[in-house]
Amino acid sequence: MYAPGRLATSLRRNRNGEFGSVPAYEAAAEISERLGDVIGSNGPDAIGLFMGTQHNFATLTGPMVRGWFRGLGSHKLFSTMTIDQSAKWIVRERMGQYLGGRQKFHDSDVWILAGTNPLVSVNGGDGDGALMANPSASLRAARDRGLELIVIDPRKTETASRADLHLQTRPGFDAVIFAGILNVILTEELHDREFCDRYVDGLDELANAVSGVTPDLVERVCDVPSEDLITAARMFGRASSGMVSTGTGVCMGPDSNVAEHLAACLNVVCGRFAREGDSVEDRSALSRSVAPRAEVVPPGRSWESGFHSRVGGVGTLNGQLPSGILADEILQPGVDQVRALLVSGGNPASALPDKDKTLRALRSLDLLVCVDTHMSETAQLADYVIAPTTMYERADHTAAMEATFTTPYAQHTLPLVDPPPGVVEDWQFWFRLATEMHIDVKFAGRVLDPRVTPTSDELLAMLAERGRAPLSDVVAADGGLRPPPRTSTVLPPSPDAAENRLQLFPQGVAHELEVALSRSDTIVDEFLLRLVVRRERELMNSLGRGIPGLARRTFNPAFVHPADLRQLGISEDDTVIIRSRHGSIRAVAVPDETVRRGIVSMTHCYGSLDPDADPHDHGSNVAALLTCDTNVQTINHMPTMTAVPVTIDAVNDI
Repeated sequence: MYAPGRLATSLRRNRNGEFGSVPAYEAAAEISERLGDVIGSNGPDAIGLFMGTQHNFATLTGPMVRGWFRGLGSHKLFSTMTIDQSAKWIVRERMGQYLGGRQKFHDSDVWILAGTNPLVSVNGGDGDGALMANPSASLRAARDRGLELIVIDPRKTETASRADLHLQTRPGFDAVIFAGILNVILTEELHDREFCDRYVDGLDELANAVSGVTPDLVERVCDVPSEDLITAARMFGRASSGMVSTGTGVCMGPDSNVAEHLAACLNVVCGRFAREGDSVEDRSALSRSVAPRAEVVPPGRSWESGFHSRVGGVGTLNGQLPSGILADEILQPGVDQVRALLVSGGNPASALPDKDKTLRALRSLDLLVCVDTHMSETAQLADYVIAPTTMYERADHTAAMEATFTTPYAQHTLPLVDPPPGVVEDWQFWFRLATEMHIDVKFAGRVLDPRVTPTSDELLAMLAERGRAPLSDVVAADGGLRPPPRTSTVLPPSPDAAENRLQLFPQGVAHELEVALSRSDTIVDEFLLRLVVRRERELMNSLGRGIPGLARRTFNPAFVHPADLRQLGISEDDTVIIRSRHGSIRAVAVPDETVRRGIVSMTHCYGSLDPDADPHDHGSNVAALLTCDTNVQTINHMPTMTAVPVTIDAVNDI
């Protein structure tokens, strides 16, 4: 709220390129007129929407933005999900989804965490909440009661240091690791035959496909001792409960779609789900309870039907186009070329790969609108910057976050402080924009009257009206409310779903696995190192860098093993040049014994728009080393953003 640079009013760029204050609703009217011109000339698909992570942290923002966008009629929806973890969506769309419910961290015997570090990121467990609420204490309690933890990561992370077994693999070979674990489990018949017989197709095909991925092969490819791989497979397969959870370290890698699929296969073949007749905890409070069923939702493969982009014929995934094609959607001429982009709670100028191409695209737009509390890199390029309230300046409740809680809980808060007079709530801008554009917004199952502006309390009540905890009780509860414990019995499958099966070896997986297994990692030219992603505890993507006293540094170091730095003749705090086949950045070298030899470990979303800025001041934008043009995944056009071949040189050697 009080950080330097926090926006106290919305801004409009004038003809001289300078920003001046503008009331948010006046900006909405002007933006509406300019969007109308774009639609009149090019149609609604010439307007794009980019939703960032912060878009999700005000309960009313998401439903209102999506309501406006649905009414707009455009197909050009993008988000940060398709640039870091869209492989999870592809698994669901290719494999199907079991509705009985996942096993939970708090009462499991074993857990595998791959490419995720919840003690820093405060995220893990794929929605079961255990490693999002005080993850250190949750992990300690689980270990004290006997949970065995396996961590797969090229770095000895804070989480890996707590593990019973750490597979410190070479980066970029997660698919090989998972295939090897599957091979041991299936060969030794440690899988759940009953669950597989009832709910699974393709088990034999999967077993045949991974049969050649022996522990010895995994050791050669991944540099993981074969005995450790076997130990991990037996720990997981012999346990009665526990799952695999993956993070961006897997989903940003070079074989991310098949790696994520094989990780999900481990959960399926070991039957780590609630069965018909089991009792499961109902964690709903303000949200609607949904009875668990022992049935499978069949694969949807949504990208094969409906709208396809003129850029590579890419289809939509969960209603979105991949963010990896956003720059091309803007730059490539065509009948539905994106000419206007609205950004809600995101920073694509910093987050998207291929920094130069992304900036060129954003600068070429006829209209760029950004909703943000600070002048992010994207906001600095915008024509309008809409200044919203922060979390303590608005009423809100916890309905949108319930899936991340370990136990049923609900809280409602009133504004704790008065906002600056020039800001509005995010949803108010989007509602006003819809009104100006004569768009009917469907919100919480009803169409809002554009002539009557609702209050935040009215909208919050709409979202909570089907919850099991009355909102009035939650509002009255000091410090929130814990609904009485309630369990649900997993119901039998509905008659029309009784024959549905999870698909372990659907179309596309065989080819992806073949590519992953055949991909050599021979050193080409001078690119001897591998760039890998990491998180910082104090920041969330690009949010928080400019808040004094929050982050420990003003920059994102290039963390390298001390022995590698000595071999390269580089000292701590030296400015270095990191180069990939695509681009280069200046960065600050810092030794780190937790990383493997041969690795450069950096956090994304740093840097500035000034290419000559000192990396000690603003850090380095890793996106300049990445590209969306080569080495991308099929279906989701996901670029390789970790395990990227790079080299590092001292500045005085250039």
